Amino acid sequence: MKKHFIFFLSFVLSLFSLISCISNNTTESKLILKVPVHSNTNSTDSVIFTGKDINWFNADTQELSFVNPPSLNALQKFIQIKFFLGIDSLFTARIALDIMSASISNLVLHLNNRDGKFYLEDGYPNGNNVLSIQNKEKRAAAWAKFIAQLKLEGRYKE
Repeated sequence: MKKHFIFFLSFVLSLFSLISCISNNTTESKLILKVPVHSNTNSTDSVIFTGKDINWFNADTQELSFVNPPSLNALQKFIQIKFFLGIDSLFTARIALDIMSASISNLVLHLNNRDGKFYLEDGYPNGNNVLSIQNKEKRAAAWAKFIAQLKLEGRYKE
């Protein structure tokens, strides 16, 4: 009788452990990335990624790794990507490609042609100018929320 009770107790504990793992993996991410979509009748934002589409963000290199990264052709259709935490708008990143000759003094999602990776940078081609630094300071609170959510979801590297 005692063996059956121990077996039953082990089974129940294993079942709770399994359910806990499953529920953690199916939790929806609160991070949402949208692009503006314009038509003749209205202008809306369309979701292109969620936090589940992000492998990780590396704070040291600023690399943003996607599960299925967008192609250069797909990315060229967009001017900017809006980052949300739930329904709260965090910040907007302009798309920067190495073929651009423009200078941007705000957050960019940069597709680097040399290594094919994406980077969230404070400007393009150089994020160290005075205006880029001021813009970084303005979005510091929103950036902190973004990083906190990435950490919560296990998608942040240092």
